Amino acid sequence: MPAARTRAAQAPPVEELPLHALALTELSGVGPARAAKLAQLGVGSVHELLCVLPRRLERASAPCTLAQARAQASLCAREGSEDLPDEEDADELEPVASCRVQGTVVRQRFSRFGARSLLRVAIADGAESLELLFFNQPWLRERFRPGDVVEAEGRPAWAKGPALVVRRLGGASAPLPAPGTLTPVYPGTEGLSQDMLRALCRKALEQFGARVREPLPADLLAEHGLLALPEAVRELHEPRDEARHERARERLALEPLLALRASLEARRRERARTSALVVRVDERVESEIRGLFPFTFTAGQGAIARTLREDLERGHPMRRLLQGDVGSGKTALGAYACLLAARAGAQAAFLAPTELLAEQHLRGLAPLFARAGLRTALLSGSLPTRERRATQAALERGEIDVVFGTHALFSDAVRFARLGLAVIDEQHRFGVAQRERLFDKGRDVHGLLMTATPIPRSLALTVYGDLDVSTLREKPPGRSPVRTRRVLSPRELVDELEPRLERGERVYWVVPRIESGEEDEVGATERHARIAQGRWARHGVELVHGKLDAAEREERLARFRRGTSGVLVATTVIEVGVDVPEATAIVIESAERLGLAQLHQLRGRVGRGSAQSACYLMGKRSAAARLELLERTDDGFEIAEADLAQRGMGDLLGLRQAGENREGIVSDEVDLGLFELARKLCERSPGLLDAYSGRRRLS
Repeated sequence: MPAARTRAAQAPPVEELPLHALALTELSGVGPARAAKLAQLGVGSVHELLCVLPRRLERASAPCTLAQARAQASLCAREGSEDLPDEEDADELEPVASCRVQGTVVRQRFSRFGARSLLRVAIADGAESLELLFFNQPWLRERFRPGDVVEAEGRPAWAKGPALVVRRLGGASAPLPAPGTLTPVYPGTEGLSQDMLRALCRKALEQFGARVREPLPADLLAEHGLLALPEAVRELHEPRDEARHERARERLALEPLLALRASLEARRRERARTSALVVRVDERVESEIRGLFPFTFTAGQGAIARTLREDLERGHPMRRLLQGDVGSGKTALGAYACLLAARAGAQAAFLAPTELLAEQHLRGLAPLFARAGLRTALLSGSLPTRERRATQAALERGEIDVVFGTHALFSDAVRFARLGLAVIDEQHRFGVAQRERLFDKGRDVHGLLMTATPIPRSLALTVYGDLDVSTLREKPPGRSPVRTRRVLSPRELVDELEPRLERGERVYWVVPRIESGEEDEVGATERHARIAQGRWARHGVELVHGKLDAAEREERLARFRRGTSGVLVATTVIEVGVDVPEATAIVIESAERLGLAQLHQLRGRVGRGSAQSACYLMGKRSAAARLELLERTDDGFEIAEADLAQRGMGDLLGLRQAGENREGIVSDEVDLGLFELARKLCERSPGLLDAYSGRRRLS
């Protein structure tokens, strides 16, 4: 019997497969091409299709005449909207008014704007005419023929004449829903219309809705006022009223969070079954290790050092998240963990997201490790091939004890003789899979993950529930507070910063963009040119950004560290990895473009010495209320809470920047309260962990 037939015979029948394992092609009307389109929305199974969250509900409008729609569009012109509406998919536009019209197709025009497109369809009802606008839906060109009668509902706009940005389209064979009907509007992708996606969701509901099961106990559903999952799925796609639809959205948003908790707990259980290098040091050796540092640990550092020793003694792989504010001394604890591992004969990898940070760690810690008799090296993508290969060979032979590196450490060509510990700095910039690739380069490697972006404890316990969390709040003595204030123009700062430069202090000038943009937004290149031609030219002015060659960038930074240059104009590439105690002032232009946590991180470049330091936030007046928090406090945890509320969890945790969506669920729409509820439900009902174990996302 052929192998393919044997496998088919062994596969369970479709009716026995759980919905999360049921391919979309089992749904009538979905072939490989349509399944590929759905995959672009992150939908890979029948259950994921059933649980697609609509962006919003629309209530069908009452019909109006073309004359009435033209009058609404004319109001847009009188309010100053003379140009085309935003060139976005109509689904993205917030409704300011809604018109529902009917007319006969007269003509159509299609145009492209790079990757975007616009289809204009003119309709008439005898007395009046109106243009229907369809953004980024080129496939609709085949739908309209002169003489066709169409219905359309959408947003009135003025686009060189009265127009309607169409959200829903109807015709003789598929009329628009009756006035007052609620219709879900789904996320869109090219080649998959709203009508088609809506029909597929309802078909999935009809064909497989009866197989949706509720894993939560009835008493917990009642206690928290949650809809049962089968009812929530039906209400999602066939809404009866807005209030019940919102309850359905809440129940469905909870599903992936419960799956996340199960996944995290499974990882914990798996680690508990594995053994790792046991690191034990007595008080004498521990005292020797502490004595290698040129300073005394703070009380907070001392407490976390004890915790690290306990973790490494257990014989199971350590997974600890160490979060601490900028300048709190996390790096010293990472080095401490490396020294402990080396005492047990293991190699350590110290991973950083940028070459700047990896180089700074090596520069700062190499003397410490040398005093302990340990050999160090750097491994990054910019190393010459011969040097990189020599370092890789030395690692494999066990001739390097601690390697500092960037993403280059993930390479298959990098092998360790006895990797026992991985320290990952700015861990939120790496994906889960990336971190695991590093851990897999040894046998049950210990992991210490560090971040200077504080995460609210309730969120950390849920999103990083597979990790033990330690928090470092106090800062080492001798750090000066950083005074922060808003300014509107560079002219306000010339006289104020001049005395600092005269005293030999140094100044950062941060500009988010390399090149100048629209609305007179100055880029780093232009700002550098202006400063270099002004009063500060005699102090030396350097320019650093991410497109510079690594060697050239390091030479410019070296001049700034030495004091040969007093001003460093840079992009946010210096957010981590630059430590110059003589730098006492930082100016951040276009501050409204950056999140509060990132601004706080940039502010941490100064205040690293005893001199009074200052941070100047230069931004639009409209950002004053948001930036006021930074003027008022330097508490990174308070700032992180505010950033969470303003920008969403993905930005706070760095998930979008890292290309990682933790288990596919972190989004701005997920309320922090749901994270907390998911954790409490799993604690109250341990059976949920088994019910959700192995589910990729929503089933």
